Amino acid sequence: VSFHVQEVRRISCHWHDWLEIVWVVRGKTTLYESTMKYYLNEGDIYVVNYNETHKIVSEEEPATLAFLCIDYRHFLNDIPNLNEISFSHYCFSDTPDPEDALFSCRKYMRSLFQLLCPRPTLQTEAESRSLTAAFLKLVVDTFQYIYYVKENGRYLDRLNRTDLTPKQMERIHRITWYIYMNCREKITLDELARTEFYSRFHISHFIKRAFGLSYQETLSLSRAVVSERILLATDFNLDQVAALSGFSTRSQYCSHFKRWHGISPARYRKENAADAQGNLDITFPVSHLAAQALLFPPPEPHPAPSPSSHP
Repeated sequence: VSFHVQEVRRISCHWHDWLEIVWVVRGKTTLYESTMKYYLNEGDIYVVNYNETHKIVSEEEPATLAFLCIDYRHFLNDIPNLNEISFSHYCFSDTPDPEDALFSCRKYMRSLFQLLCPRPTLQTEAESRSLTAAFLKLVVDTFQYIYYVKENGRYLDRLNRTDLTPKQMERIHRITWYIYMNCREKITLDELARTEFYSRFHISHFIKRAFGLSYQETLSLSRAVVSERILLATDFNLDQVAALSGFSTRSQYCSHFKRWHGISPARYRKENAADAQGNLDITFPVSHLAAQALLFPPPEPHPAPSPSSHP
């Protein structure tokens, strides 16, 4: 677990093998994750899924962001299916008052900042681990489960947990994770159904109801997402990228990629590759004292009571 605070003008497109929780401490910024684009305001918190491509751009002026990075593998005993869970942005939640959850998230992050910065000691390591495990359970409860809806010909993700039981939520995470992990191969719905001990018909309808996409749509989305890292990390041509991502042909790949991303894979590579023009990290370090002042602002004074008009 690590914690750092930066002023960010731009963080170029990248990915990493850990969960990253981003808190907009001051200002506003735009976070692009895979196929989605989110406008984040001061106080917002966003959970970046591990191994998903993402970048952050602050157009007007640098935003101050706090980053909590968590190696999920050290917390699988606390949350056994943590590696399978997909996270979405809280603003799509049907929770009556998401501010309550965000207030709790910010409170946890302040406590972790105190334990982890500037450097954890042997005495604080056990405490920070225990606190992180508790925080992750809150994060899972607040941000887990993506549901897709179709608007104006494009699918958009929503956070929707209203009609699924905990066991059904675990099942949809398990199913979508299986598809994602095996999408480069020629997996079939029958094979997937056997892993869940259900019929092909039952699994097909469950995926559509719980995830908002059909099995084939979920498979093509997973392949398009997997292809992002191949596009950015290699100079393979599109035929090779298509084959490595599980698509039969280049034209099929380009069609599905544009369907989910809104742009062609060639344009995606041109805009987000490490050597792309304007795609440089522009960040400024925030000192420990400055970060502490931002994360722990003094409470606002209560207004003085107005003088009574009675004697």
